[in-house]
This record gives sequence, C-alpha cells and structure tokens, in this order.
Amino acid sequence: MSQPEVQAIKPSAWLRRVAAPGRRWTLLAMLAGLLLGLVLVLQADRLAYVISGLVQGRGELGGYVPAIALVVVAVVLRALFGFLREWAGVRASVSVRRALRQELLAKLDRLGPGYTHRRQAGELSTLLLEQVEALDGFIARYLPQMVQAVGMPLIILLFVLPQNWAVALIFICTAPLVPLFMALVGMKAADANRRNFQVLANLSAYLLDVIQGLPTLKLFQRSRAEAETIARVSEEFRLKTMEVLRLAFLSSAVLEFFASVSIALTAVYLGFSFLGQLGFGTWEGDITLYQALFILLLAPEFYLPLRELGTQYHAKQEAVAASEKLMQLLDEVEHQAPSGGKGAPVDPVTIRFSGVGLVYPGSERPVLEGIDLELKPGEPVAVAGPSGVGKSSLMNLLLGFYPLSAGQIQVNGVDLAEMDRDDWLARVAWVSQHTTLFSGTLRQNLLLADPDASDVRLRQVCDAAHVSEFLAQLPKGLDTEVAEAGAGLSGGQIQRIALARALLKDAPVLLLDEPTANLDRQSEEYILQALERFAQNRTVLILSHRESTLKTAKRLFHLRNGSLQRMADDVGGAQ
Repeated sequence: MSQPEVQAIKPSAWLRRVAAPGRRWTLLAMLAGLLLGLVLVLQADRLAYVISGLVQGRGELGGYVPAIALVVVAVVLRALFGFLREWAGVRASVSVRRALRQELLAKLDRLGPGYTHRRQAGELSTLLLEQVEALDGFIARYLPQMVQAVGMPLIILLFVLPQNWAVALIFICTAPLVPLFMALVGMKAADANRRNFQVLANLSAYLLDVIQGLPTLKLFQRSRAEAETIARVSEEFRLKTMEVLRLAFLSSAVLEFFASVSIALTAVYLGFSFLGQLGFGTWEGDITLYQALFILLLAPEFYLPLRELGTQYHAKQEAVAASEKLMQLLDEVEHQAPSGGKGAPVDPVTIRFSGVGLVYPGSERPVLEGIDLELKPGEPVAVAGPSGVGKSSLMNLLLGFYPLSAGQIQVNGVDLAEMDRDDWLARVAWVSQHTTLFSGTLRQNLLLADPDASDVRLRQVCDAAHVSEFLAQLPKGLDTEVAEAGAGLSGGQIQRIALARALLKDAPVLLLDEPTANLDRQSEEYILQALERFAQNRTVLILSHRESTLKTAKRLFHLRNGSLQRMADDVGGAQ
C-alpha cells in the first residue's frame, strides 16, 4: 500500500483492506450466520405448530413426531452452524493478524535501525503484539456479525410479515434504536480505547527500561522509588481499562434495555390480540395461537443479532483506535533502496564519500558536513574522535541506516542509494560498538553470518578471534545456551564472539566500531593481529579511541565538529 493511499483512507476502510487475507474465512462465517437464521425460522415454525396443535387438541402426540424430529434436527444444525461461524471467524482473525505482523516486521526491516533507534523497544513491542491483537474481535466476530445483524432480521421479517403486519411494523420501528444507541456509546468508547493504548505503550516502554536498568537502580538505591512509579503508571492503566469496560457494559445494558422493551411490546400486542382486545394486525381474520407462538418465538431472535452487534461494537472501536498507530508505522517514509535495485559490487570494493552530510530527523543541527573520504582495498582507514562527534553516524550512513542529507556515497562508481540493499549488506561484515547476541546457542549466533559454515570453519574463526580461550570453560562449548543480550558472558567475551561472527562472514567490506572495547591488553593484541591478517585485500573502516587499534590503519582521520581532518598516512608504519 503506497503512502498516499494510507493517508487518504480512514481507519474503518483501512481495517477492511487489512482483513483481505482472511476474506474467504470471513465469508464462510457470514454464510454460516445466515444459514443459522433460516434454521431458527424452521425451528420456531415447527415448535409453534406442535405446541398449538397439542394445546388445541388437534391430533395425538404421535402425529407430531415428524415435526418434533425437525425441531431436533434444527437444534443440531443451529449448534453446527454456530460452531462453524465461530471457527471460521477465528481462522480469519489468525490469517489477518499473521499477515499484518509480517507486513509490519517487513516495514521495520525496510525502515532499518535509523527508525527503530528513535522508538522505544517497549512501544514497538506493544504495537506488534497488543495493538495487532486488538484486531482479533473486529475480524473474528464483528465483521461476520455485521452481515448477520442485517441478514437475520430481514429473514425473520420476511416470514413474520405474511403472518402479522403490525408486529412487522413494531420490528421495523424499534430495530434502528439498537444500532443508534450503539453508535452513540461507541464513539466515546473509541476515544477511551485510544487513551488506553497510549497508556499501555508508555507502561510497556517504562517497564522495559526499568528491567534493563535494574542494576543501576540498585546501585543508586532508586529501585523503591521506581517501584512506586510503576505502581502509579499501572494504576493509571487500570483506570483507563476500567473506563473502557464501563463503556462496554453501559453499551450492552442500553441495548439489552431497548431490545427487552421491544420484545415486551410485541408480547403485549400478541396477548391482547389473542384475547380479542386488539382487532388489527392480521391480514385476514383473528390471530391464531400458531401465529402468536411463531412470532413470539422469533421476536427475541430478531433482536439478538442486533444486540450481539452492539456487544461487538466495542471490538470495532478498539480496532479503530489500534489501527491509527499501525497506519502511522506503515505510513513512514522509507529511504533505503528496496530489493530489486542495482546488484552488489564485485570484488574488490572501493567506496567514495563525496560532500556527505547528515541531519537527523527532527533536528536542525548537522551531525556530519562535507565528508570526503575514499576507502580502498588493502588500505584500512581509521577515524578517531571524542564520543558524540558522529563517528558511528558515519558508519550508519555506509550501512544505509540513515538517509543522506547531502552529498553521495559511491561503491565502485555506483550510488549506494540505488543499490539493492540486501545485496549490499551481504557484502559487509560489521562489528558494532553495542554487540547483539540473541537468545540461543553460541553456534546459532555465529551461524547468523554463514548458516552453511562447517565445524572446521567455526573453529578457525573462534581461534582467530580468541573465542576458543574461554569456549573450553563453557559447559557445552559452542552449544552453550546464552541468554538475551549475552547475559552470563563478559563484555570482552561478547566482543570476541562478534569479531568471530564478522570473520566468519568473510565479506569484502569490514566495518569495525570500537572492535577492541572491553578487552584486556593481551586479548587486544591477539585480536589486532587477527584483524591485520583478515584486512588484507579488504576494504576496512575502523572507528576507535584506542591508539593501539588506530595503529592497524594505513590512513588516520580525526572527526571534529562534523568534519574530517586527515592526520597521518601509514600509521602503523610510522609507529
């Protein structure tokens, strides 16, 4: 869906478009609901026939066995069609939510870290989990119920009208009251749901921050104060949730009231008509016991789908509130070149920065200005500078995480913005300043770089990155489970695993952001020797504070006030 399309449509229309993957299941649920209406008419007809006949003494009970059998069949069919409607609705909801989550994850992948770094992880997880989950009631129950709320009353009306026009008129006049009050209460429910989702997103983000920063909070004795803050935010979420539930119960109570009044009005009319006190309503003659029973049995069923629609209306309002945030994410402008652009460069790779500038979204101050730099194979380039001057931003531009504000980056003469993103990243090995290890085994984390790597190859890169030194101390070696973010491993061990992963990828471009951070002097020396061997005939960019790391470069630059200043050539040789 293109950006203009997303902006132009309203949440309700967008929700119907999103429901497309589950359309066949939704149609099946709708059909089951309509068949349920026909079976209800059959059941009411045969019940009225049997009861009126027995009460008025028309024949023995044995003569009504076929009619009673049809009633039993109708009861079984009602259960069957009711189950089919619910089952198909659930299948539709599962299909839609799975497809939407895949679309959202693909969108986040295309937006890249440049976008996700600006958003709180807790907020994004709430968006992908809770707010997508909020569409369940709308897809599984509300959409099928919309058809049933129109179809079943019409079916009943078609059978009631030939029997009694007065009751049909009561149905026609009172039926609109149910959706009218449903809409009036529902509009307020949408605002309440919107506020509830915002509080939930804030609570999720805050909880994640507190859990991640718990050691720091303990150190500064702030854990108790943060617990009080969590209690306050949780109480706010409770109040917002109760507000939503209060409106939902109010809506149900109002709908039940009007439906009950309408059914009571029908019953009073039928009672007085049968007693001969009201002489209008039938097309000819007086009302019969069969007609009165038939209509009275169908009256609750006439209003039932309308009441159920009102009950499910809050699910629609919840989905509408959730869809606004989902639409905003899908509406985000993508700057990265999509798959299908120009192919990846052939080896060797030469990279040229020409007048490159960067201004972060929402900021006016440039982080980088007029960057001119050339990276050649076999000539590692190091960039030094204090924290916060934009060294990592320079690397993020090369990875395609942020759009250029000015200038151009060319790879073998081809504009990086026009290259196929996936092909380009396949040619790059990257060691971040903040390494990510995923929950799983060490082997699984290493194989992210090359899923087909052999055990021999894994041992080689582990030896080169000095992972083997601590690997023997782990209970299961490479098959040792690591927790999220590498919990249980030291910072130096995590960094060495990241280096081993980069070596395993064996890419022609190597980007190193503080590669020897958290390493002792001996480990650093081993790592630098491995990097020096690996950097031969590769295009290498190193960002570092450490003088020993900078020595591995052929050319050294200093980043100051967003501009590069050339410091020395053949740094290693000069030393």
